[in-house]
Amino acid sequence: MSSSRLEGLSVRQLAEWVASRRLSVAEVTAYFLERIARFDEQLRGYNHVAADRAMAAARELDARIARGDKPGALAGIPISVKDIVDVEGLPATGASATRKGRIASSDATVVRRLRRAGAIVLGMANCHELAFGGPSFDLPCPPARNPWNTDFFSGGSSSGSGVTVAAGLCLGSVATDTAGSIRLPATLCGVVGLKPTHGALPLDGISPLSLSMDHVGPIAATVDDCRILFAAMRGESMPEPLPPEASFSGLHLGIPRNAWGIGDRLDADMGAAWQEAIAVARSGGATIVELDLEELETFHAPAMVVMMREVADVHAAKVRRDFSSYGEMFRGRVLIGDAIDEKAMETAGRARVLLTEHLSRALETVDAILAPGALTPATLLRAVNKYYFMKDPIPNAVAAFTGHPALAFPCGLSSAKLPVGVQLIGLKGAEERLFDIAARFLQARPDWSPRPVSFFEAA
Repeated sequence: MSSSRLEGLSVRQLAEWVASRRLSVAEVTAYFLERIARFDEQLRGYNHVAADRAMAAARELDARIARGDKPGALAGIPISVKDIVDVEGLPATGASATRKGRIASSDATVVRRLRRAGAIVLGMANCHELAFGGPSFDLPCPPARNPWNTDFFSGGSSSGSGVTVAAGLCLGSVATDTAGSIRLPATLCGVVGLKPTHGALPLDGISPLSLSMDHVGPIAATVDDCRILFAAMRGESMPEPLPPEASFSGLHLGIPRNAWGIGDRLDADMGAAWQEAIAVARSGGATIVELDLEELETFHAPAMVVMMREVADVHAAKVRRDFSSYGEMFRGRVLIGDAIDEKAMETAGRARVLLTEHLSRALETVDAILAPGALTPATLLRAVNKYYFMKDPIPNAVAAFTGHPALAFPCGLSSAKLPVGVQLIGLKGAEERLFDIAARFLQARPDWSPRPVSFFEAA
C-alpha cells in the first residue's frame, strides 16, 4: 500500500488510484475499517460497522477490475450511510429501540446508484432517533461526538454522517435533511454538505419524517468530493473538475438586509465568519446585493408548523401505542406536532407558497444567497436544548421549507477552535452553480478547511 494517508485523499484521487490498480479496493477498505476500529469508540459515528460485507464487496470489485471491467466513478470509495437509509442486508434501525433487529431487504435508490458506481458501504452512520429525537442518551446508540472536541455536539440529525467524514472514517456519507440535518452537521464538523433541490434525488428506501420537507444528499470533506457524490447519487458519471478559480468577478451574491433579523441571536464567531465570507467575495470582485427578504422568523415559524405536523402524521399514532419504547426526546417532539390543527397547517401552507415565490424572485437577481450555516458553533453535547430547532429561527429551515438547494461549507474555526461555516442558497436545479461558487471561496481561502488534528495526525 502507498505510504500516503488515505483519509486525506480526495475522492477523485483515490478513485483514480484504485482504477489504475495502484491500490486495491480491499487495501483501501481494510485501511478505513482499521481507522474505525481505532477511533470510533470515542466518536460513536457508526451504529453498525459492516466489516465482513464491506470486505466481500471490495474483493468482488477487485476481481472485476482485474478482469478489465471499468470500476465506476467511485471505485473503492468508502462511505457511510445514515441509519434511516436502507442498505440491503444491513441493520436499518434509525437508532431506535422500536426498530431493533430490522434488516433492510433492498437498497434505497441512492445507495444502489452509489454502489453501482463502485462505492463501498462501511456501515450505518449514527443519527438522532428516526432522524428527529436527539441528541439523546436514552437510546440503544449513544449520540455521536464532534471530532473537534468530543464533549461537543456534532449537529443533527445526520450526526454520524458529519462525524465519520470529518474524522476520516470514510470519504463521504449519505445523509438526509428535513430542516437542516445535512447542513448543520457539515457546519459544526467543518465539512461540506448539500441539501439538493426538493425532488432532485429519490427518497424510496428512506424512513420518512416530514413528507414535503424531506431531502437526501451527500456530506463530504471537500466541495469536489461532495459534487462527485451528488453526481453518482443522480446516476451520473464522474463530473469534470471545476477549474481552479479564486476570482469572484462577475458574480452577484445576495445577503439578507438587516442581518435577516437575527443579529442579536447570531453568535459572534459565526457572525464574524459570515462577514468574512462576504468580505472575501467582495475583495475577489463579487457584487454584494442586499436583498429585501422576509425576516428569518417569518420563514421559520410556518416551516416548523408544517414539519412538526407532518412528523406527527408519520409517527404520532405509533408513539401513542408504544410510548415507552421511544426515547424521551423523540416522543415529546412528536406529540407537540400532534397538537397542530388543520387551520394552522392551512395558514402555514399559504405562507409557504408566498415565501417560496418571494425567495425565487430574489434568487433570480443574484447567483446565490450567502447566509450563516448555523446560529452558533457547536455547543456542549449534554447542554443541547431539546427543542433547539424550535427555540430560535434557524437559517437551515429556509431552503428545506421552500425546496431550494443549499450548500454548506466551512469558514475555519471559532475562537474556541470549533468549526464555523456558511451556506449558499440557489435557484431550484442550480446545484452546480453552488458548487462552483463554494469552490471559489475555498480556493481563495484554503485555510478555511482544516482537519481535526486528533484524527489526522495520530500515529
